[in-house]
Amino acid sequence: MKIYGPVPSWRLGNSLGVDLVEPPKSYSKICSYDCLYCQLGHNAFRTIHPKHMDIAEHEFDVLKTKIKQTKPDYITFSGQGEPTLNLTLGRVADKIKQMTDIPLAVLTNSSLIPNKEVRRGLNKCDLVIAKIDAGTQKLFGKINQPCRGINLNNIVEGIKEIHTRVAIQTLLFSFKKLTNADEESIKSLIEIYKKINEVKPIEIFLGTAYRPSGSEKLMALPPERLEEIAGQINRETKIQVVYYKKNRPVVVGGERSKTEEKDVLDLLKRRPCTKEDLITRFGKGNLEEMIDDFVEKGQVSTRTKQGVMYYSCNNEKANL
Repeated sequence: MKIYGPVPSWRLGNSLGVDLVEPPKSYSKICSYDCLYCQLGHNAFRTIHPKHMDIAEHEFDVLKTKIKQTKPDYITFSGQGEPTLNLTLGRVADKIKQMTDIPLAVLTNSSLIPNKEVRRGLNKCDLVIAKIDAGTQKLFGKINQPCRGINLNNIVEGIKEIHTRVAIQTLLFSFKKLTNADEESIKSLIEIYKKINEVKPIEIFLGTAYRPSGSEKLMALPPERLEEIAGQINRETKIQVVYYKKNRPVVVGGERSKTEEKDVLDLLKRRPCTKEDLITRFGKGNLEEMIDDFVEKGQVSTRTKQGVMYYSCNNEKANL
């Protein structure tokens, strides 16, 4: 279990990350999908077989310390892969709830939700943010590139069986001639939202691909188009829609005189960040000098997405 952040989240405020999975050596992620827009790149170890992965007791002490230091709005299961691949999620959630009242969220790609044991773990959390990016199996296959055998209809039926609060997260984008933001794709998504909401009341988190991914040709939607689609979905479904708006991150790092290198690399290993993101997490202190040193050594690389520079970790050189 790795603790990282907190990260600035447009959905969850200041979110302290808990990573329950670890990809095999030489892979950047472990997942049942390989989404076109994935911020972790496409060097994926792909699997659809969840298993129990033990968590050492001392790692909960680390988490307790981080909670006291950062006072996050949410503690979120996410990181270098699909968290539901670890069937220990429910036990970990129970243990965290014994130490804090901070709500627990989980970011899941939804692929394993048809599995009853996976749902039992998810139900231990306060909020399940479940990914659905397409309303048809064909488009689902093109966007999320799932492992063989994963069926969109089974995912929808599984989400209906979740007992805790659920938000459906959809990320809209364009990539060459492919998009899920055209009228036909939005209509098919609306039908999916309605089917779920009839049985299991949901919210919708509508995002766009603003962070860098594996291709410079993958583009985020303009803010006005995202707002327009959010309004259309709300009108036609009567479901609350929260959509991405770029806001200045809230400062949580304080005025630390020194930031630990490992803390920064642990975050950049799991999420590309701007310099502003990092400063608001860790304080200015020695951070800018540290980032420049990381880049010079090749531990961290820079990528520009639609005019914004992001830093991300080169896992093989970061010695994590």
